Amino acid sequence: MPPPASEETSEPERRRPLRLPLWAGITAVGVVALAGAAAIVGPRLGLQETECAAVGYSSLLVVTLAGEPSSVAHVQVREGDAWQPPFPAGPDATPPAITTSRDGDTWTFTLFYPANPVALRALDDDGGVLARTERDVGWERVGGTEECGGPTEGHVDWVL
Repeated sequence: MPPPASEETSEPERRRPLRLPLWAGITAVGVVALAGAAAIVGPRLGLQETECAAVGYSSLLVVTLAGEPSSVAHVQVREGDAWQPPFPAGPDATPPAITTSRDGDTWTFTLFYPANPVALRALDDDGGVLARTERDVGWERVGGTEECGGPTEGHVDWVL
């Protein structure tokens, strides 16, 4: 005889486990796989925007004179419409816009907007032009990143 409706049975009621439809599981696995692939492949394909610092990089140009450089007192590089550094004449000489140093027959210039080709000229003690040249410079990045740029260096060997 079945137990009366008011009496409880001694066996606890079993809960059914929650089952998701098959399509929901496949969709979840697909989304995770696509997100993982995008995270790995995206930066390599340039799909993510690169943030670059707002920094102006300087470039170093090294000019080595050969041949007959003994009469050369100054070397200048064309920077825009002007030759830099300006020829030092008198007490009111204009200070150079670019940093320049000399070590024997090697001149080093710090440039902020290096051109290619680079125009150079050699001057004597009185500011007379001894020689001029225009040279292609193989600028090489020596810092920063490919995406954001960075400082560069270039070398010119000039036979007078």
